[in-house]
Amino acid sequence: MRFEAWFLALLPLISGCGDKSAVTLTASITDAMVTVQDGALGASTSGDFTLVLSLGPEAPRAATVTLGNFALQSEQGTALIDPLPTDSGSASFPLDVNKGQNISLPFTLNVMKLLTPDQKQALCAGKVRIVGTVMDTLSGGTDSAQSVAVSPSCP
Repeated sequence: MRFEAWFLALLPLISGCGDKSAVTLTASITDAMVTVQDGALGASTSGDFTLVLSLGPEAPRAATVTLGNFALQSEQGTALIDPLPTDSGSASFPLDVNKGQNISLPFTLNVMKLLTPDQKQALCAGKVRIVGTVMDTLSGGTDSAQSVAVSPSCP
C-alpha cells in the first residue's frame, strides 16, 4: 500500500504531462506590420508589432526581462535588417513579469537609414517576419520570439 501511494504521487512527474509554459516565461511577437515607402531620397521602412511576455502561474518566482535584439527576416530566415532598431514607447527595461501575468508591449520600428535597392527588393519580394530575443532571470537564458510571416505593404 505504501508503494502504491508513492507511485501515484510521482505519476504526473514521470508521465510528462506537465506544461512547460506553466512554469516558465514565454515570449511571442504578434500583430506584425511592415511597410516600405518611397521617398525623395530613397525607400524606407516602418511598422510595428506587439511583444507578448507571459509567465506561467506555477513559476517559482517573478522574472526580470531585458531586451535582446530584433531583426527583420525573409520567410526563409535570411536577415534583411539586422539589427532592427525598435522603440518600446513608454515601456522601460528591465521589466518585471509576475507569476501568471501576461504583458503586451507595443513596439514601433525605428529604422532611420534608407533601404538599399537590394533591401527594398528583398522586402517586397515575399513575406517577412520579425524575430527577437529577450533574456529573463528565471531561466537565466535567452528566449526567442518570432512573428508569423506577413506580406509587407510595398509601393
